[in-house]
This record gives sequence, structure tokens and C-alpha cells, in this order.
Amino acid sequence: MSALNIAIWTVGEHARRNMLPAISKSESVNLVGMLTRNIDVLNSQSKQYGCYAYNSSDELLQDSSVAAVYISSPNALHYAQVKQCLLSNKHVIVEKSALVSLKETQEIIKLAKSKNLLVMEAFMFLYHRQFSDLKKMIELEKYGKMLFVEASFGFPHLSNEGIRYSKELAGGSLNDAGAYTVCAILNLLSPDAELVFSSMSSDDTYEVDTSGLAVFKRNNIKAICKWAMGGSYKNHIEIWCEQGHIIVSRAFSKPENYETEIHVMHNGKIIDKILSGLDNHFINMLQYFSTAILMKSFDSEYDILLNQSKILDEIRQKKRG
Repeated sequence: MSALNIAIWTVGEHARRNMLPAISKSESVNLVGMLTRNIDVLNSQSKQYGCYAYNSSDELLQDSSVAAVYISSPNALHYAQVKQCLLSNKHVIVEKSALVSLKETQEIIKLAKSKNLLVMEAFMFLYHRQFSDLKKMIELEKYGKMLFVEASFGFPHLSNEGIRYSKELAGGSLNDAGAYTVCAILNLLSPDAELVFSSMSSDDTYEVDTSGLAVFKRNNIKAICKWAMGGSYKNHIEIWCEQGHIIVSRAFSKPENYETEIHVMHNGKIIDKILSGLDNHFINMLQYFSTAILMKSFDSEYDILLNQSKILDEIRQKKRG
């Protein structure tokens, strides 16, 4: 299988720290070029990775050698950029949250279907061996039936001038950390899980939501998502089963050299430890993306994108201070 020619639109911190190194190591994609507003970053990064530096979005979109675009811009810019890529007959992998309203998502999916192109949201943790191991444990009911799921992701306040804290750029904790936890619940519980309650909070210091929670149910199983910007660092999934608690540390974000584990507790003692080991979920995600394009397997990704967007929209509608 030949490598998929890809370009990057916006080279921010996440792209520099995670995606560019992954693209350079991946055998499934080939970096053709990049575009970003910061000229110094554009020149240094394009030189480092040996790719073309586009002068404008038109130049990127008109490059017929580019089959797909990775978009890593602020959330509020995603809709226009994804739409431009699709109209230029390019597949898209876009950072989360992919789109900031259900209406935007429905319009993008309709366009993508009409052009037979893939739009995929870049939830990298789904492609880590640790998450695959967790799903197998649940499916096999190794510790009995699942009773309750909790997904939590949060971190201390960063610079309040960053895009996370800009209402204009569609920042906020739900569109950032919260989206990870919702994605995890929909994958572990069910895509059809029902949202029964949600609450988001902020304070006078920031113009966006800074924390929140959401409660789901599916048959007799309950699940809760918790997320925050401004608390101590938390990054885990816990699943309460009949014969043990499955605890997944560093569930959403982890460095490449992190040895992942899953612990199972029962009556206050560790009764099992699953060593998932080293893995690069960014490289795995790129492999999945390129394979989906090769196989023209798009419908499931449309459904995932739409369902995630519906739930986030419901959370916004049901929020209480």
C-alpha cells in the first residue's frame, strides 16, 4: 500500500509535539506540505520535516498531490476549513472538537457523503493498545458484567490567553477535555447511551466553561463523565464490574515512552495487572485513517462524528450553572 499524501493546516503546539513526529515515523502517510500563520514556525518546521511551505490556503487546496489534510486549528475555524478541503476533494482528519454545533456537523457530513470523502475526528486514544485491551476485557466479561463507568480528564489552568479560554475561538472545557470523556463513554457503554443529566460551570475570570459533568445510562448500566480546566491533573477511566474495579491510568493522553498498564482491584487489593506496554496512538490513528480511505469505509466514521456532536449539543442544551 502506497503512503497517503497529507498536508497540515495550522502547526500549533499539539501538531509540533505529537502529530508531526508521528507523521514522520508513519509508513501510512507522507507529509507533502504545511500551512500556518506564524512564518517562523512555518519555515523552521517545513525545513525540519523536509516538506513544502504553502503561502496560502488556496495554494494548499489547489495542490493536486495532496489527498488528505490534517487540521489542527482552533475549534471555531474547523467548519470553514473542513468545508474548503471537501470542496477541493480532499479527505480530512480534524482535531477535537471537530465541529462546534450539530448543525455544522450535519452540513459537513452531507457534503462529505456527496463527495465520497472521509472526515474523521482525531481522538487518538481510541487507537492505543491500552484502550483495545480495555475493550476486550469488557467484552469478555473477565470480571463479570459492567455496572458503572467513570471517565475523568482535567488539568491545571494554562495561560488564560490560550485558545482554550477564548469564546470567540470556541474554547472551553467541554470542547477540550470533556470531548475525550464523552467519546470514551460512547465507545465503552454504547453509541446509543442516553444523556440523563449534565452541568457546566465557569467563573468571572474566564469567558468559557471551565468544568462539567455528564451522566449517561444504557439499560442497567450508568456512566459519568467529569472534566475540568483548573483542577489537579486527572486522566483516567474506571469501570466497576461484578468482580472488580478496572482502573486505567493515563487513559487519554500519554507520552510515547509511557509503559501503559491496566489495574484490577477487588476488596482493596490488586488482583490483576495488564501490561499494554509502549504504543504510539498517533501513528496507529494515521494508519487507521489511511486504511479507511483505501477501503472507502466512511459510513461508520460519519455515524461516530454525528453521534459525538449530538451528545455535545445535548450537554450544552442541558447545562446548569
